Amino acid sequence: MRNVLIIDYTGRGHAFADLFVRTDPDVTAHLVPGCGAISEDRIISAPWLDMYDPGPVVEYAQQIDADLAMVAHPRPLTEGFIDALRAGGIPTIGPDRSATRLESSKKFTKELCFKYGIPTAGYRYFEDPEAAIEYVRSVDAPHVVKGNESCQGNGVFICETEAEAIDAITRLMVTRDFGPGGDTIIIEEKLVGRELLYFALVGGEHHLMLPMAVDYPLSDDGNHGVMCGGMGAFSPSPDDTPEEIERFERQMMRPLLAAINAEGLDYTGVIYVGCMLVGDQLYLIEINARMGDPEAEVVFPRITTNFTEVCTAILDGKLGLQPPLTITDECFVNVVASQGPTREPGKSYPGWPYGEYGRNYPITGLDAVDQDRCRVFYGSARTKPDGRLVTDGGKCVNLVGRGATIEDAAVNAYLAIAEVNFQGIRYRNDIAKAMPWD
Repeated sequence: MRNVLIIDYTGRGHAFADLFVRTDPDVTAHLVPGCGAISEDRIISAPWLDMYDPGPVVEYAQQIDADLAMVAHPRPLTEGFIDALRAGGIPTIGPDRSATRLESSKKFTKELCFKYGIPTAGYRYFEDPEAAIEYVRSVDAPHVVKGNESCQGNGVFICETEAEAIDAITRLMVTRDFGPGGDTIIIEEKLVGRELLYFALVGGEHHLMLPMAVDYPLSDDGNHGVMCGGMGAFSPSPDDTPEEIERFERQMMRPLLAAINAEGLDYTGVIYVGCMLVGDQLYLIEINARMGDPEAEVVFPRITTNFTEVCTAILDGKLGLQPPLTITDECFVNVVASQGPTREPGKSYPGWPYGEYGRNYPITGLDAVDQDRCRVFYGSARTKPDGRLVTDGGKCVNLVGRGATIEDAAVNAYLAIAEVNFQGIRYRNDIAKAMPWD
C-alpha cells in the first residue's frame, strides 16, 4: 500500500494515521479533514474537505489513488461514506450504512441481543416524552436513560432518582439539548458491576483483539459531572489478562459475530464493545461501530505489527490467518485538553460538555512539550490562514504521556498539559490516578 485515507477530525483519526506510518515505512496517510497543524512525515491533512459530504472525499481518494480508506468517525459512518467510497472503486474497511445501526440505533442492537440470546440489560423504547415520564414514575429507580441515536457521547444519563430520570428525558426529548439523537430514547435497568471495554478488528467470521484500555467518561474530577465523549484514558488496562480476554471471546465476541453474520450485516474494521461484568457474566452495554476516542490515542501507540498487512488481510478475507498483534509493554496515558467555560463581551459559554462553547481561541505551548515523553494528537483544532492554531470544538488536543509504568506515563502527560494554554482550557486532574469506577 502507498496511500491510506482516514476520515476523522479527532485525536482518534490522528492516532490512526500515526499507526499506519509508524508501522509501515512505505505508507502515506491522508487524514480528512485532519488538522493543518500536523507536520509529521507522511501524514497529510486535507482540512478543505467536508466530513459530511462524501462526494468530494471520494474524488480526493481517486485523485491520490488510495489503496485503502477507513472511516474512523461515527457521523460519516452513519452518512454512508463506506458505501460511497466502495461505489467509487476505493478498497474500504468499515461497516456499511446498514451495519452502523449497531451504534446509531440502540433499539436495533437491543433487538439483536434478545433475538440471539446475547446478555444485555432489560429496556423500554419510547417515542413520546410523556409516555417515558409515566414509565419512570411507575418503576422504581435507578434508571439509565439513553438517546436512541448518536448524541456524540453525551446522551447517556445514569439516574439514581425519578427526578433525575425525568430531567434526562426532558433534556433529550423536549428541550433537545443533544439534537436529533434524543428524538427517541431507551430506558434501561441499571446493571451493577464492573464496566469493561474491549476492542477488536473484524473481518467476516474472524476477529483480532486489540489491547484493552480504561477510559474516563465523566467530565469532572472524582468521577463527577456529566457523561461525555471521554476526558482521558490509559492502557494497558489492569483487566487485560488472558483469562479476561478468553471470557470476553467466549461469552460475548463469538456470539456477537455470529449474530452479525446471521443478519447479513457487512461489518469490517474496528468494533468497540462496552460490557458490564456482573458476577461471572458479561452483559452488553453498547457497541460503537469504530474505535473509541480517547481510547485510540493510548491503544494504537502500543501496536507494533505492520498495520497495513493486517488491513490487507481484512480486505482479502484472510483475517483468520493473521497472527495476534505484537504489543509493546510501554504504557500510555491520555489527558484531554477541552474547551471549557469562556466569557466574551456580551456572552458567556458554559463550555464542553456542559453546553455551548466558543471557538477560535489561540492554542499555545505545544512547542514546549517534550515529544520523547508525550505524544500530541490533535482533535478539534484548526490552523488559521496566518498559521496560528486555534480551538474548534470540544476535545481540542490530546496529551498522551508515555512511560515504563502507568504512573510514569501520567506524570509525563501532566507535565506536558501544564505547558499548554488557551482561553477556557479545562481537563481532569486525576486521569490514571483515580479509577473511573471509584
